Amino acid sequence: RFCLAASSSLGLLASAAHASDISLGAGGFVTVGPVYEGSDEFEVRGFPIIFPTFGDGSGESRLNFRGLDDIRFSALRYNGLQAGPLLGYRFGRDAGDAVELGGLGSIGSGIVVGGFAQYDFGGAFVDVAFSKQVSGQSDSGFLAKVGAGYDFDITDRLSSRIYAAGTYASEDYMDQYFSVTAAQSAASVAGYPVFNASAGFKNVGINGSLKFAATENLSLRARVGYSRIVGDAADSPITVSDDQFSGGLGLIYRF
Repeated sequence: RFCLAASSSLGLLASAAHASDISLGAGGFVTVGPVYEGSDEFEVRGFPIIFPTFGDGSGESRLNFRGLDDIRFSALRYNGLQAGPLLGYRFGRDAGDAVELGGLGSIGSGIVVGGFAQYDFGGAFVDVAFSKQVSGQSDSGFLAKVGAGYDFDITDRLSSRIYAAGTYASEDYMDQYFSVTAAQSAASVAGYPVFNASAGFKNVGINGSLKFAATENLSLRARVGYSRIVGDAADSPITVSDDQFSGGLGLIYRF
């Protein structure tokens, strides 16, 4: 349902931007990461994706897939500057996902919307992005990410990206994911104390990705990442591990 909604919404954006080179991409991704933000256990998720790719006549797509919760559309491109909306889907947190979450209640999944701006100079770039969940959990607050990266070609078919970023979380987001209310404290299986998490940077991290063009239309993707939970997010009793590792493999075919 999310993939179809994303495709429809971005299709409307493309019409508004008068994109000239439109094709269809389809594929699938498998990811591995913490069971929940702050967990020391891992889970594997797999999902298909169908999306339009919007070019500008240069062969470069206006659509940039940073993750399921961060799909960016470059509505504006001018002298190294890119800007536009982003759309995605955020998995919530189920009380049954881990023993440590028993009694805390669940946090709903939902659609994420926002915007971004990026400035490129050579192979390097800096960017900022804002996102907010608008369904499933109405009071989940917002996230703001600031990052810098570098793109480079290893061979004619193999390219890579290194990207480092920090994420700021609003008070509502921190309350949802890292605070422990008096009621949650009394109900928690782990016996957590009451904890009030304030707004601030919740993590900093770095990741690397590879893209291999197997054919003109088929590409393979791989990604590994590490982030360090910081601030009140790290101090929260819910956080078992400050060190968060992730990875993923994907395959995309462009029609």
